[in-house]
Amino acid sequence: MVLPSLVILGRHSVNAAREIRHGAINHLQRILLGSSLTSETDQKTVEEVFNRVVFPLIDELLKPQVALRDPQGMGETRLKGSALLCKVFMHLELRESRARTDFRLLWIQVLDLLDRLMHVDRSSQLVRLTSPCPNNESDMYSSTKQSQNR
Repeated sequence: MVLPSLVILGRHSVNAAREIRHGAINHLQRILLGSSLTSETDQKTVEEVFNRVVFPLIDELLKPQVALRDPQGMGETRLKGSALLCKVFMHLELRESRARTDFRLLWIQVLDLLDRLMHVDRSSQLVRLTSPCPNNESDMYSSTKQSQNR
């Protein structure tokens, strides 16, 4: 298994240098969603991947001191981390060969982390992308009406 390599990529995914961080997350995603990992993965290995790689990565991204390393780019990294969390969960837990396993505990942990990611920084991309935009619609409507009245 490549678990030690995955742990190292997870650690590099919170690096201060944006290029290193994004490269590590992209490699981590390719490996975790790759067919070789999927075909030979049992329940214990899936739990190890989440408990030793994915969950610690998201926990690190939620720490304020980590966000201070790159205040401009950490929102995008958190967005990539949340996408990784969701994709890996769906890929490793919700496939046909695992249909008989109980994934509720893991699902609750995933939802908890997503909730924390959405609320860690109200100005982040994740909040803007997931929150409804009724104010924007009314602003668009009022600006359209104003331009028509001229």
